[in-house]
Amino acid sequence: MGKVSRFGIYAKGTIVALVMGVPAVASFLVTWRMTNSILTAIIVSLVVYIIAMGFSFKVAKKLAG
Repeated sequence: MGKVSRFGIYAKGTIVALVMGVPAVASFLVTWRMTNSILTAIIVSLVVYIIAMGFSFKVAKKLAG
């Protein structure tokens, strides 16, 4: 097992954070613009965020291995 660099950890963490965060923020903004209801936008973005979290676990495993 090789030595893990600090840059590698930061890069992989950033990728996982982007996989989780970008879809949630984008879905929030799109839903808010389309419905003009912040409550609906929050609910939709929460569902998208939970789905993205599940997908990010798979991405993190691929990056770690």
